[in-house]
Amino acid sequence: MVALRHHAEQRFTCQQCGRCCRRGWDIAVTAAEVDAYRKAGASEWFTETERTTETTSDPFEPIAGHAGHFRIRKRADGACGFLSDDNRCRIHERLGGQRKPLTCRLFPFRFHPVEGKAVLSASFSCPTIVASAGEPVSAQLKSLGSLYNEWARAFPEPSGTIEVAAGRPISAKTAAMLREVLRAMLDRPDPGGVPDLRANVGRMAALLDDLTRHRVLKLDPERFAEYVELTGRYAAGSDRPTAARRPSAVGRMLSRGFLFAVLAAREQLRAPKKGLRLGLRARLAGLLAHTHGLGPGVADIRLRRGRGVSLALDDPEAHRLVHHYLRAAVEDLGTGRRPIVDELALAVALLNASLAFAVMRVGEHGARGLDGPAVAEALVETMDLAHAEVDGAYGRVLITLAGGLDALWSFASSSPVPARAADAADPPPA
Repeated sequence: MVALRHHAEQRFTCQQCGRCCRRGWDIAVTAAEVDAYRKAGASEWFTETERTTETTSDPFEPIAGHAGHFRIRKRADGACGFLSDDNRCRIHERLGGQRKPLTCRLFPFRFHPVEGKAVLSASFSCPTIVASAGEPVSAQLKSLGSLYNEWARAFPEPSGTIEVAAGRPISAKTAAMLREVLRAMLDRPDPGGVPDLRANVGRMAALLDDLTRHRVLKLDPERFAEYVELTGRYAAGSDRPTAARRPSAVGRMLSRGFLFAVLAAREQLRAPKKGLRLGLRARLAGLLAHTHGLGPGVADIRLRRGRGVSLALDDPEAHRLVHHYLRAAVEDLGTGRRPIVDELALAVALLNASLAFAVMRVGEHGARGLDGPAVAEALVETMDLAHAEVDGAYGRVLITLAGGLDALWSFASSSPVPARAADAADPPPA
């Protein structure tokens, strides 16, 4: 059984909220699973709409370009057609939990094979992962290892190579050292004994800025590993504050594009899946203008309402949730999917977009500071882009829009909400 590297502090026990079944994602199933479900009469359990019992002759359709793999057809509202009224899976109800699709049994986890091991990451689009509620993942490694073996047979994926920056591979040992240093920086307490997450992310950005200088990246592997350890440990233990730095003008512009990408993905998941979808196209055009300060809000997005809301993480629960998210981001570094700097930049860019969403929601209710429920909801609502395929065109665009280390500097400077995104006047709420 392959060794699974995981975030030891993560907890998860499914709460059967049904969100993952309603989100509109493609649920991939193998040819063997489809054959078994068809023989069991699965079409009789499938519904075309939320409130009727209409059935289809076949709930499964091939995935173009992926021979031997299918996906479950969606209901008209975008949910899985096997979802019951009480948020239960009808396949689970009739065949048992072990006969559910492998994709469903694995969620909210994902495997990333790299250098003889596999990194186990968890999706923050799951509310239970955000809350870190339930059984410790460390206690589930045996069952997760069995799932990994199934997954490796059904969805084989080549082992990735760990890079600190594009074109600069590093060893698993050096990557582990870098994660250790970044985690020490993140958890560094302020004089009051509580980590100042913004200042600490600024420390992380300064270190990575140094490590990715051209002359440092040119060092041979042994000297680079030594440089990471010596420089990293010194930076993590130093009391010298990091010089304040705001994101560049280009970084600020990219952050507005990234926020639009997050909001657009959310809108597309909620839109009808068939037809010309002209209404969706109009809403996306409106969102693009709004996030750049050139138009009013669209649907439930009114970024201007977040003005005047403090971005301070003074609320203990809000602080805990953001700290947990950042810890998980650091622990997951080195999946081989992207270079480490890109992985961290994307994670923090998503966090910045989440906080923009959170301050908007808080402002709608007249509050003036972030709280735990607002941050939790925002994380769940904005994390779908974390699932974008790395090699796809969308995945490559996201990395560009994330803005590299500017995403970290943006968080550190308490300005994850793009200034111009809220400039255009909105009509008063209905």
